[in-house]
Amino acid sequence: MADALDDGVSALRVSPPDANAFGRDATGAPVLVREEVTSLLCIPLRVSPTSPVLGALTLFRTGGRIAFEMAEAGAADRVSRHIALALSRPRVREADA
Repeated sequence: MADALDDGVSALRVSPPDANAFGRDATGAPVLVREEVTSLLCIPLRVSPTSPVLGALTLFRTGGRIAFEMAEAGAADRVSRHIALALSRPRVREADA
């Protein structure tokens, strides 16, 4: 996830090597192990390639399902841009609406 937030680079990981990358749950078990994550996709949220990163969209593939494919990564990238556009819009207060 640091790649997406710090460098603005998408990351697709099959069998994530660091079980502790997303922390541990209340019992102390690594989240990625508890959820049986077989692959993860982490995409920066930004309006354009040159705009600042607003956050990250992180998707886990769990259980016996196959790893994320490039077509799914492309679709998630488009979704992340829509999320970034929504996040970057000025907020409208209820009193102003």
